[in-house]
Amino acid sequence: MSKQRFIKRYSLIINFLRRTPSSFEGIEKYLQQQSILEEENFEVALRTFQRDLKEIESIFGIKIHKNRAKGFYEIIENSDENEDKYDRLMESFEVYNALKLSNNFDEEIIVEKRKPLGLEHMYSLLQAIKRKSEIQFTHEKYWTEDEEKQLKNVQPIALKEARFRWYLIAKDIKDNKLKTFGLDRISNLRILEKTFESLNYNPKTAFQHSFGIVMKQAQLPQKVVLSFSHKQSKFIKSFPLHHSQNTIIDTKGEFRIELLLHPTYDFVMELMSIGSQVKVLEPLSLQEEIKTKLKEALKLYKN
Repeated sequence: MSKQRFIKRYSLIINFLRRTPSSFEGIEKYLQQQSILEEENFEVALRTFQRDLKEIESIFGIKIHKNRAKGFYEIIENSDENEDKYDRLMESFEVYNALKLSNNFDEEIIVEKRKPLGLEHMYSLLQAIKRKSEIQFTHEKYWTEDEEKQLKNVQPIALKEARFRWYLIAKDIKDNKLKTFGLDRISNLRILEKTFESLNYNPKTAFQHSFGIVMKQAQLPQKVVLSFSHKQSKFIKSFPLHHSQNTIIDTKGEFRIELLLHPTYDFVMELMSIGSQVKVLEPLSLQEEIKTKLKEALKLYKN
């Protein structure tokens, strides 16, 4: 059996048990049905199924336990973080399978042309983070007038995803400041022999109230209240702006949410991209900033 079919079977088992605990017979019947629907053989014997459970825990960090008193299998001790990682793994797996078929579906699968995200560096960076090895790379800035590429020596701490891009969080040895570097702007990566001591820094805590990659740990987060049109509400529900998102009003006339974050430049640009479908109610300082930027944009179209 191909590795792809193994992973697909693991995915079917996980998704089935996420919906409801089940006996092995129930799981077996479900896999038989999916085998017919997808024209693949996902059927499995009990001994193989038990091996699958070990592989699922090893690969996805999801533990499936048999409740012997009730006679069914269920997912246990599964954190939201593991759920998120599993969802992303399976998303990547499904995209991979679709792209494998793309040559046979030239008209049906349209791939967007874009620069690679620098993910080829991810494994090496993770190894450097784990070993606490200093690294060196060439970095290109996008947002300054100086387009010259710079050689960087840093102490890598963590990797963070923000709005479909990946970033390295690291301490710049030159000025001892914590910075973020887009993986798509990194080249000539080298892992150095020199190591460093653990830094007193928790990236999850540091970015708890951030939107994107801008850190403002010295400042307190602000309550942000946004009002959306009913049309836009479905997008905001399915893809929340921030993990702190809380719904205040949800009617046909308005969808209003509350967030707790630092309203940085990244956040302002995200609101600007939504246009007339969103209104900032609080804080007034953010409302004024949006007004100013809208007026500046309008000036570009005046003759």
